[in-house]
Amino acid sequence: MVNSNKNESMKNLFIGIDYSKKKFDVSLLERYKMQEIKHEYFENTPEGCKAMLKWIQLQTTIPPEEWLFCGEHTGLYGVLLTEFLVKKKFFVWIENPMQIKLSTGLKREKNDKVDSQEIARYAYRFQDKARCFQIQDKSLKSLQLLLSFRDRLMRNKHSILVAAQEIRAVLKRDTTARYIYEQTKKDVERLNKEIKDVESRMKEIIQASEELKENYLLVTSIKGIAMINTVALMIHTDNFTRFQNCRQLACYAGVVPFEKTSGSSIKSGSHISHLANIQIKTLLTQAARSAVLYNPELRQYYERKIKEGKLEQIVINNVRNKLLHRIFAIVQKKQPYQVNYINSLNKNVA
Repeated sequence: MVNSNKNESMKNLFIGIDYSKKKFDVSLLERYKMQEIKHEYFENTPEGCKAMLKWIQLQTTIPPEEWLFCGEHTGLYGVLLTEFLVKKKFFVWIENPMQIKLSTGLKREKNDKVDSQEIARYAYRFQDKARCFQIQDKSLKSLQLLLSFRDRLMRNKHSILVAAQEIRAVLKRDTTARYIYEQTKKDVERLNKEIKDVESRMKEIIQASEELKENYLLVTSIKGIAMINTVALMIHTDNFTRFQNCRQLACYAGVVPFEKTSGSSIKSGSHISHLANIQIKTLLTQAARSAVLYNPELRQYYERKIKEGKLEQIVINNVRNKLLHRIFAIVQKKQPYQVNYINSLNKNVA
């Protein structure tokens, strides 16, 4: 999902939406009736979307151009209603769930109705930060679905392999165990084939889009950055258009250290935040470990820092940060990575 175009007009009706698999809860909050919140829920179907609009129109006299819909980014559950509203030209703001959660303070009650009310209040308090949602590019959406499917296949493969390793200990003296092991090997072979098929489909989608293809070739020119790393980054950055600078992207990926101090006596040093996109963070870790093996420049940096006594996890995080700076720089400049070229941005990462 993509948010852009700052909210420039005054909004007077704030509509909080809590998405779930089968239904969505809706709460209405009018600017001049703060104590009166109206609530209803609807089926998460095309009919439910239409019924919701009719219900809102019966509850208020505020014109539609002064409505602000706000919901949490919950993946597939919110796609139907969100795209329905965007096509109807409504202002829809899709926000990070953690951002909303941290703004609500302590809560003793939690259910879908309460959550939708909190979202409506959040939209009212932070309306100046609202960004209008735009439907994601079709190619990126397809890549996102394929990446999610590949992740499920990888998890299935991992669980099967773990079970196979456990049963190997009794293979020699148990024919049933051998049968299970052989069947497991067939399952792994099947999953490997399906994973390769998914990756082939990803490549076909990228090849068919000039914009995706260009950035894909640029990013993969960096040693350590493979196809899945690049696809995930393109999805979560909307093909590198979502963030204005590399620090924003690095914060989103959870690789920027932040200082934590309190007064003059308590100081814990700088630490990376746990508020991050876990998928990107994990993939960047894999890329960093690959880079220190196959990228001579980064391998030299890694070995030097380890000899200096730096903690390995800190050095790996620095490598993740360096990779992100390089990715952001070459996408901006539209030129492949050059081994002997040192971008000024990298000097900021010690």
